Amino acid sequence: MSNYPLLKKIREIRIVARRTKPDAAWVASTRSTLLMQVKNSMPVSAAQKSSIIKEWFNFFGPVFSFGKWLRAPAFSIAAIIVALFGGSLFSVSAAERSLPGDLLYSVKIATEQAQLAMASSPERKLKLKTEFTDRRVDEMKQVVAAPAANRGDKIIQTAETLKRDMRTIKQQLGDMQAQSSPQTVKESAKIVDEKTNAVVQALQETKDSMTLEERVKVTEAQVAASDTSVSAIEVLADTHKTDSDVVTAQDVVDVVKSHNEAVAKTMAQAVGLNPNSVTSTVSMPIPVTNTAMTSSTAAVIVKVGEAQKTLIEADQLVTENKIDEAVVKIKLGTQQAFDAQRTVEQSDIALANAVSGADAALINATSTAVTATSTSSTPQTTCPGCSVTSTQQIKSTSTPPLE
Repeated sequence: MSNYPLLKKIREIRIVARRTKPDAAWVASTRSTLLMQVKNSMPVSAAQKSSIIKEWFNFFGPVFSFGKWLRAPAFSIAAIIVALFGGSLFSVSAAERSLPGDLLYSVKIATEQAQLAMASSPERKLKLKTEFTDRRVDEMKQVVAAPAANRGDKIIQTAETLKRDMRTIKQQLGDMQAQSSPQTVKESAKIVDEKTNAVVQALQETKDSMTLEERVKVTEAQVAASDTSVSAIEVLADTHKTDSDVVTAQDVVDVVKSHNEAVAKTMAQAVGLNPNSVTSTVSMPIPVTNTAMTSSTAAVIVKVGEAQKTLIEADQLVTENKIDEAVVKIKLGTQQAFDAQRTVEQSDIALANAVSGADAALINATSTAVTATSTSSTPQTTCPGCSVTSTQQIKSTSTPPLE
């Protein structure tokens, strides 16, 4: 097919166009519109997109650190939450009430991580994390209050989560010490010390209705909390060295004494002492009254005495402004206190195993006795080819009952 008709039409259009003189204002307006459309239709580079989005987000939300928030895993998690649940208030409320093992508990944890990712400063992150540990303690109390048949591994899961939270708090405390002012460090370290001591005590009060395995796991969480408290004391002691006007010697004395008293009280409850009679200022332990640890009472008393002695020495050293030596004693005394608690738990486990073994032996012996008795009343029949009767054979192989 020839292209001549098409070319002829194009020439005619050009001739008409040369003769046409459009309005100048219309030309300018049309050119501006066309240029804008072309600009909008052109591909935008990744850097340009990031700049445009960042400017928009900074305008509407200046409190967020956009780059870090966008790159954080919590942003992806939060996006998934919104996609799954539509961000409804009902879903958020249901997640807030969830407990370990529940379907929405992962949503609850993810929401907390998103809040941490969007926190504007290290001290804000630390404050949020300490508040979240209060939630873990409340969760532990609710789980313990539930019927044992419905608990499953929820207590152990909560204890593990608390341990992770304590490790995170220690890391955040170190970050904040390097980046924040001495006054902020002082306030945050005191909050950490107070919160972690409260966690240790609250967990101890939940142990009465737990199984032995659950108690051991909760003790591990207590050890992690006490270790975090010691880290807070170390941070205060270091800040005192660099700025004694902000963190005074009395500030360090106060946190040391509160930590030691909390550890001593928890140890007293764990080993069966009167918690109101045992503090870090008691020189000798009160005799142990827990009847479940009769086989290791002496060992427990020795460990309690060692822990109390070390904590008393820490109190004396910090009062004399020997802070470095006091911190060393605090670490040792805290370790000794929880060693005493572990000894009690190990004794309880050994006792439970011994009782279980004795019960099994008694059941076996009773079963054997019943079998022997029942066979003695049966008619004696001669075993073909044997020199003894079947009853005699049974009796000769039976274990006599326990007297």
